[in-house]
Amino acid sequence: MAEKILIVGTGTMGEGIAQTFAQNGFDVRFVARREEPLARAMEQIPQNVEQFIEFGLTEEGVDQVMARIEGMVTTDMAKAAEGCSYVVETIRENLEDKRALISAIQAVDPELVIGSNTGSMTVDSLAEGMPKPENIIGIHYFNPAHIIPLVEIHRGSRTSDAAYELTARMMRGSGKKTVLVRKEVPGFIVNRVMGAITREIHFILDQGICTPEDLDTAIKSSTGLRFACLGPMEVDDMIGLDISATVSARVFPGLSNATGPSELLLEKVKKGELGIKSGKGWYDYSGRTRAEVLEEKNRALLPQLKLFLEREKA
Repeated sequence: MAEKILIVGTGTMGEGIAQTFAQNGFDVRFVARREEPLARAMEQIPQNVEQFIEFGLTEEGVDQVMARIEGMVTTDMAKAAEGCSYVVETIRENLEDKRALISAIQAVDPELVIGSNTGSMTVDSLAEGMPKPENIIGIHYFNPAHIIPLVEIHRGSRTSDAAYELTARMMRGSGKKTVLVRKEVPGFIVNRVMGAITREIHFILDQGICTPEDLDTAIKSSTGLRFACLGPMEVDDMIGLDISATVSARVFPGLSNATGPSELLLEKVKKGELGIKSGKGWYDYSGRTRAEVLEEKNRALLPQLKLFLEREKA
């Protein structure tokens, strides 16, 4: 009998995580508080699976994968957790909400290991005052979660070895690459690196150095292409550490040291231009559904995933 994973939270990340587990043989109980977000997710997952089939990334049909996903609308964690062996919490990035959910799950079954999908919160902040802090661990998926192979695992000061070992097994069993964040630090590995990059990107746009379109072209045609198969430390070795040191000394003094969001970004948020979900962000998605836009983005990523997996097997 397949292990059953409880996934609480049916947003974009939740639907990708549910698909990932189901495609790799796990039974999934996919839980939402309301019918509408669950229905939207359960409609999106088959489309995502069809793309995996098209690119030769799964041998199973849509019906086989979806048969492993049980959708449930409930706030009753006793009902949600029944028969489950692991929990993925992936509700919105709000500390109070996440702590309330973790507390409710531990009140039902304190022995269940809970993996909290967060991109910024430390495990100690989530586990403080909980009955079983040793069974709480951080997992950080990347959007879109069904495509990007990495999951960062981060422990709290009281997370047990058993919780880590189970989490690593679950993540790898669902086809993910894992790295361990060895110190509790907000943002972990990737988001800290991306935070520095994003800050400079927004500074470049604020200064009018280039357009959003040219910035995307510049990154996709250079570092993006390289980083798809070579990590930054490998690239550093290729460039030469002496050259890297020289360039750093010249460029670093002029980089942004902002401690808050850019004015241009805040202006867009104020206008309600939030990206794909609102129909407009840096780009205009008017006249296209969310599903249509996501399909286009996924199609750009899936060939990269296929190449990545082939290289990993070589």
